[in-house]
Amino acid sequence: MAIVRGEEGSVSFDNGSGSVTAVAGTTSWSLDMTKDVYETTAHGATARTFGGGLKSATGTIELQYTATSGDGAAELLADVNTSEDAADASFNLFLDTSGTKKYSFNGIVTGAGAASTVGELTTQSVNFQVSGPITFAI
Repeated sequence: MAIVRGEEGSVSFDNGSGSVTAVAGTTSWSLDMTKDVYETTAHGATARTFGGGLKSATGTIELQYTATSGDGAAELLADVNTSEDAADASFNLFLDTSGTKKYSFNGIVTGAGAASTVGELTTQSVNFQVSGPITFAI
């Protein structure tokens, strides 16, 4: 059984106006998926039944600021300033270095933050909301 290690993960991003570009300096990412549940119990039933409903997802990307020209980090960080966002930004969250194991989706950058501490690397945090379906290639 092959084991996928966290250091193999990566992120690529496009704000909807160009091509998908790798985000340099990515240190971690998370994707939290949920599904609504609705009750389908019929009158007179003695046990409740349920069905799955609408799905949604949010997540976070953590990265070290590198100021590298041509990587997707600056585009990712700047996307939080997009007014009336069409949710056309493309995200790819990779599980391994082969580039074949990934979650792909469109979404909106909902927040970004920065931290700079003496003796440490400058870090950035980006939060996003998925819009539409997620394609799984895992």
